[in-house]
This record gives sequence, C-alpha cells and structure tokens, in this order.
Amino acid sequence: MATAAMMTATFANATDYYCSPEGTGEQDGSSWENAFPAADINEVLANLEPGDMVYLTEGKYTGTKIRPVSGITVIGGYPISAKGTDLSGYNPWVNKTIFDAEGKNGEEALVKVSGEDGVDAPLTTIKGITITGCVGVKDESDSYHGSAFNCTRSWVLLEDVTFDRNTSIKGGVVVPASGSKFHARHCVWTNNRNIRTDIGGSDGANNCFQPVLNGRGAKDNKTNIILEGCVMVNNIIENEDARKAACYGGGMSFQDGCCNLLMVNCLADGGGQTIKQNGGFIRTGNSDNGEPSLYAFAFNTMFNYSTSHATESKGKIISINGNAPYFLQGNIIVDNTDGASITPNYDAGTVAVGNKADIAIFTQGFSNNWGKYVPLIQSAGDNTVGGFLVATIQKDQNGEAGSMYKTSFLTDFSSDNWSAPAQNQVFEGNTTAKDGRYFILPKSNYCDVTLEDAINNFDSYKELEIFKKWFGWAEVDLSKDLFGNKRAATTYRGAYDPNATAGNPTGIEDLAEVNKMNLIVKSIGNGIFSISGVVGQADVFDINGTRVLSFDASEGSFSLTDSPAGIYIIRTEESYVKIIR
Repeated sequence: MATAAMMTATFANATDYYCSPEGTGEQDGSSWENAFPAADINEVLANLEPGDMVYLTEGKYTGTKIRPVSGITVIGGYPISAKGTDLSGYNPWVNKTIFDAEGKNGEEALVKVSGEDGVDAPLTTIKGITITGCVGVKDESDSYHGSAFNCTRSWVLLEDVTFDRNTSIKGGVVVPASGSKFHARHCVWTNNRNIRTDIGGSDGANNCFQPVLNGRGAKDNKTNIILEGCVMVNNIIENEDARKAACYGGGMSFQDGCCNLLMVNCLADGGGQTIKQNGGFIRTGNSDNGEPSLYAFAFNTMFNYSTSHATESKGKIISINGNAPYFLQGNIIVDNTDGASITPNYDAGTVAVGNKADIAIFTQGFSNNWGKYVPLIQSAGDNTVGGFLVATIQKDQNGEAGSMYKTSFLTDFSSDNWSAPAQNQVFEGNTTAKDGRYFILPKSNYCDVTLEDAINNFDSYKELEIFKKWFGWAEVDLSKDLFGNKRAATTYRGAYDPNATAGNPTGIEDLAEVNKMNLIVKSIGNGIFSISGVVGQADVFDINGTRVLSFDASEGSFSLTDSPAGIYIIRTEESYVKIIR
C-alpha cells in the first residue's frame, strides 16, 4: 500500500484516478488496469486536490475516519472487470463499492466533510457508495455528529449512496450541520438502528432517537437540506422503552430555527414503528421571530408510522411547528387510521383542540410575550393525507395555555384530500425491492395528477424569494419520479409512477444510431431472440441498467423467457440496440 506522502506526490497534477481495493498493474491510478490500491480509502481521499475525481471498483474499502478533501468527486459502482478508462459500467446497486467502518469509527462519523468558517465551500460529490458498519458511540459531549456521515460548513452532493446497517446514539446516522448545503439524491437508508437506551434526563434524551437523519445548524447560519428521490425503509429505534419515550421524530428531526428542508419524490416506510409523540417520522423545528425556516414537501410517499400517546400524539407521520412557511404538493402521507373517521375541532378553545392522537400531520405553533409563532401552510394541490389538524396554542407570560390561533392555509386546492383512507386502502400491496431500492404502488385512482400543471405550480413556488434564498443553489426535477424516470403526462401522487419513461439507463451512456448497422436482433417468439451481424460477448441490460444476461453472440440466439416484459438494451463491444420483450 502506498503511503500518504506517495499519494500526494502521485496525485499532484492529475485529475482522474482509478482505484480498486488491492490495486492492479502499475498501481499509478491511470486506468483500471493500473488501479491505485485503495483498501484504506482515507489514504486516497485525504491527499487529493479540489477538482480531482476518484473512480472506485466494487469491493470493500475500510477506514476509521474518512475525511475527503472539499471539492473532490468520488464515484464507486464500477465492475472489477472494467477496462481502460471506461466508465459505462456504473451500477452501484449491482457493483457494490462498500465503505465499511467495521465498528471502528469511534466517537465521530466514518465519513466527514468539513469546510472553513467564512469560506464558500466547493462542491464535494460522493456517488455510488454503500456506507456500513458504523456504530454510534456516546462521547463526553454527547453531541449530534452522526455515525455514518457528517458535514459541517460544506456543500455536499450524495448520489446513489446507501446507508445500510449502521447504528446511532444521538440523532440519525447522517447529520448535516453548521450551515452546510446538503443534497442527497437517490440515496437509500435501510436497516439502520438507533440504539440509545437512556430515557429522559437533562440532555433531552427523549428528543434524539432518530435512526435516519438529524439536521443541526444555527439561527444565523442555517443548514439547508435537500432529499430527492431517497428511500428510508426498515430504520428503527431498537429499544422498546426508548420507543415508548421517544418524542420529536421517529426517523428525522430538525433543530429549532436552524434548518431548512426540501423533500421531493422520496419514500419512507416506517414498518409499523410506534413512538410516543410529535411526529412518528419527522418533526420539523420551530423558528423564532427572526428569519423563518422553510419546509417543502412535494410528491413524497410516507406511511406506516404511528404514535401512541392517547391525547398528545401530534402527528403520526409529521409534526409541524411554528413560525415557518410550509409547502405541500402531490404527497401521499397516510397511516393505519381512516382520515374520514377523525373529527377534529377547529374552534378556539383552551388546551385540547380536536383529536391529536390519530392524525397523520399535526401543525402546532404557539404565542407568548415574544410574539406569535404561527405556521403558514401553502398547498399546491394533489395531496392525500390521513388527517390534518391545524391549531396554534397561545401561551401567557408564565407559559400557561390560553386561547387558540388557527394555523393559516395560504392556499388550498379542491384536489387535496386531508381526510384520506387508511394506508391499506391507498396502496396495492407492500413495498417491493428493486435493484436495492424500494417502491410502493398506489391504487390507480391516485393516478390523477396533470404533470404540466403540477410542474407549473411547483415552479411558481420556486420563484419565491424565500425558496431561492435557501434552495437556489440546487436543481430539483419534479418531473422525474423516485427512480429518476420521466413521469407520465397524467401521473401518480406520491414518489413512484409505474408509467414513467426511463431515460438513458445506468451504464449505457448513448443509444445513438452510430455503430448499430451490423447488429440485428429479431424476436422469434416466447421471449427468444435471434442475433446476427456481430461476434463475441453480448450483454443484456434492463431499462434500469442492471445486467440480466451475458452470452456469446456467435451462438445466434438468446432467451429472455424468464425475464419480465419490458424494454432491454443489447450491448456488444461497439454496438447497441434497444428491444421490447
């Protein structure tokens, strides 16, 4: 293995580096045949220059503290068989590039990207990596630092990154913090566990049981978080007593007045997990009378979470808090309660307002001698929500509850259903795995959204100054579903559209007509195809870029009899052709 000093000298003037766990050939990183040995991945990533790009083959990479230089790009997911400088084999769901902490990350996150105070951070991109084996350890400060990933004062894009089988102690396995710009696109959180066992206490232990993510920041230096096309499945609070005591988000939570969140085309399945109260999945943060935070949710699917407190559950899925604008569009947010059976009381009163125990979303602010903290809800339509209660409690100078303020709906659409049926009446079946990612199919009557209108409504909201201020640094495409496929003209509510049209599949860079003239593929029938005009190895990819078959083209035929109907790409060394099975 090369030393860090050798790495600095080797990488001083270059841009692209090719690495594998053990290295190959000359081991100078110039090609896949000469891949740099990178089993200890931190030796590589800590000794680069901003702008450098590192490509990693599948395999296991270890390290206790991985500290990438800001401004670099790290991409895994390439097959060990890759040749030259070919990057067409990218498929992280098949070619798994694994950063494994092996339980040795200590009191900090395995991967941490850090910037400097007062300096605009360059974009750091991490793509196609699985992060696993990270353990939550309670340090002396008991701070929110995440066990798998943490960024401070940084600009980070995580794409196709999987967080699998990690544990946390305080907050989630991922913690964006300290004014960072954090964008997770098509990332997966699965099988992560919060293992905290101490209940109560002066440190607010009941507020830090999240297994997925905890956003931290400062009121004068907010952390901006974008989750796009992400999946959260089978992430749990492990200890039963902890679940019974947990408040403020059973999956994610955001520090009061210190974070902004944009969540688009994401899927979250709680697996039936039940916590005590205040957001079975998400608890958003209060803001003070200063600059308000912003929380925007568009075309997400959230379900199968619950809360247990008989009168103070305050949102089985989301608990919304005060003095912040909220944007909701095209979401399916349901639980095991039929929203039509809930009869909330919107009248001004004292402490109790309606049924706070059964609703999917609860929005609550409060008012005291510092001023009113009233959430403002703006809908762009097409929401399906299993119960939505809007109420604001006024408190006097001693903190005693007084009269009520009704939370304001700035806009409300006839296409919104705030009293949706229970989740088993909304979906066709259970969540299903697809290439390591998950989806759930709503019933056909939820395919009622005109995509053009939805995009126009969303784009109008993006023009607001508060949106441009907090999220203007990133591009988010509402026209694509959970898997990044183009939604149909009439699309489904929620994250997944089964009628979406795939773009260029992973691993296939160009399907232009060039170099295709000699490759001829014809259907013989019953899923069997003839192939002519080429010799040598041919590969068959499904529309998501997964290789489903390899064969010798000189045999003259191949069979997809056992493969489902759909579009496939036949690829030889120099030719491509698209077929329909």
